[in-house]
Amino acid sequence: MTVRVTTLKGVEAGRYYTEQLPSYYLDAGEPSGCWFGAGARMLRLEGVVDDEAFLAVMAGLDPATGERLGRRFGEESVRGFDATFSAPKSVSVLFAIGDEQLRREVTGAHDRAVDAVLGWVESQAHTRLRWRGHVVCVDAEGIVAGVFRQHTSRRLDPQLHTHAVIANRVRAPDGRWLALDARTIKMDQRTLSGLYHAGLRAELTRRLGVRWHQPENGIAEMVGVDPEVLAEFSQRSREVDERIDEKLDRFRSDLDREPTPRERWRLEREAV
Repeated sequence: MTVRVTTLKGVEAGRYYTEQLPSYYLDAGEPSGCWFGAGARMLRLEGVVDDEAFLAVMAGLDPATGERLGRRFGEESVRGFDATFSAPKSVSVLFAIGDEQLRREVTGAHDRAVDAVLGWVESQAHTRLRWRGHVVCVDAEGIVAGVFRQHTSRRLDPQLHTHAVIANRVRAPDGRWLALDARTIKMDQRTLSGLYHAGLRAELTRRLGVRWHQPENGIAEMVGVDPEVLAEFSQRSREVDERIDEKLDRFRSDLDREPTPRERWRLEREAV
């Protein structure tokens, strides 16, 4: 999968995106984040993400009034979810070497694919509330998300990707702001990944006429990009692979067995 969902907890959860994230990409001239979702519009949040407004939402507050959106967050409360969309390396290389017009087409295709998936997430968004002594699931009235597009990895390799930070607050039909029931996005990460890559391939084929290798697990590279070029600009992936191998060797040595699929998944996430 190249769409991964990370749970954001604690009082500092939002500051990564307003303080640490920009510092990683300071030399790359990355754009500001943008608001997404009907929930954001309910809070009068549109266009470019304002840092203070973003931090307020992640703290469970209405940015305009300072009023709490539902119950107060605790020290370890879940504040939101980071759905990170990463383009295939060949697409990132195409962006890196392209002229201004080509870059606009690549980022436009990526943004359309991300927006389509977020639209699907919003259409499925729901929350849980108590009704007549029972806990029931009800549709939410949209999501509040800050969307941050980046173009390089932390090693400054070409890496087109987007952090979509979905706040853990949605409005229920009765007007209350409640926690997002995140089981859909947490358990359906493979679905989100498949939808993103299908949308990206369709957009780039329509815009630029590119061709694709046969998808594997829903992911495909473009035809015509030398594998050595892809490997050269994948420093972080190599480092992650090396770290995974170290963790797997230690696991086998300590427990004298192979990890289960879920244990391997956890080791891979730790390595990343």
